[in-house]
Amino acid sequence: MLHLLFFIAVFFMSSVCHAEDTAARGENTITWMLADFPPLRIISGPFAGQGPSDMILELMRRELPEFDHKTVAANVARTVEEIKNGKQVLTIGLIPTPERNEIVLFSLPCALAPPVALIVRQEDLSKYPATVSLGSFVKTDTLGISLSRSYGAAVDAALRQIMPDDNVFIDSSDKLFENLAKMLLLKRIDGVLGFPFEAMFNARTSQSADRIAIIPITETGQYVIGRIAAPKTEWGRKMISRVNEILLRHRPEPSYRQAFERWLPPANVPDFNRIYDAQFLEQQ
Repeated sequence: MLHLLFFIAVFFMSSVCHAEDTAARGENTITWMLADFPPLRIISGPFAGQGPSDMILELMRRELPEFDHKTVAANVARTVEEIKNGKQVLTIGLIPTPERNEIVLFSLPCALAPPVALIVRQEDLSKYPATVSLGSFVKTDTLGISLSRSYGAAVDAALRQIMPDDNVFIDSSDKLFENLAKMLLLKRIDGVLGFPFEAMFNARTSQSADRIAIIPITETGQYVIGRIAAPKTEWGRKMISRVNEILLRHRPEPSYRQAFERWLPPANVPDFNRIYDAQFLEQQ
């Protein structure tokens, strides 16, 4: 009988210790959910791992060595849903919106991008004015956008006015631009919203730079700021506090800024640096 009681006690203590160890490992795990978003996040090809989001991910891994860091490829909709459900998930470069502010904790700014533009086929460029209104565009042509992606407050507001519309195609893949760019060249859609540098990166790597044109849109003119996002939980609050400490120390460093600069057209670099110093580093 004593042997049986001893065995039960040992088994119980082992189970408790195992459960506590499992819980501790879970508490110390960060799952980074990231979309394939070159050149901000480059998953494959000769430039794999060289995007600004890749730099930030490596920075966080280096500065938070006590955590087990895992990465998962996911579109924005899935990532936001996991954060909403309180999972121990972080993502890089998410753009705040009124809806997201209800369910997401945001860090200080971590990413800066030039204004969104309309990308069309070069052969169709003469059809359009020098600056295009999205509302006018979808009256005659099909626009491609990515599911749950934010294009900045002004453009998001314009899209809400337009949708739902049969001339707006929504791509749900985890590739925020590449699939839509292919559809554009195949003439399945007539225009794609995106950052100019992501359009040019995609065009160069797919040998199609001479087949696309970039047109400014009337609904935007401001640079877009992205942040690291976490769930509205105690774990999320602790992570955002740690992340902010890291960003405050590293964003002023030349290497952080240069991770973005290297993908910009040279003509855009002076304006980028002006916004970086005046707004990006100062904004809370």
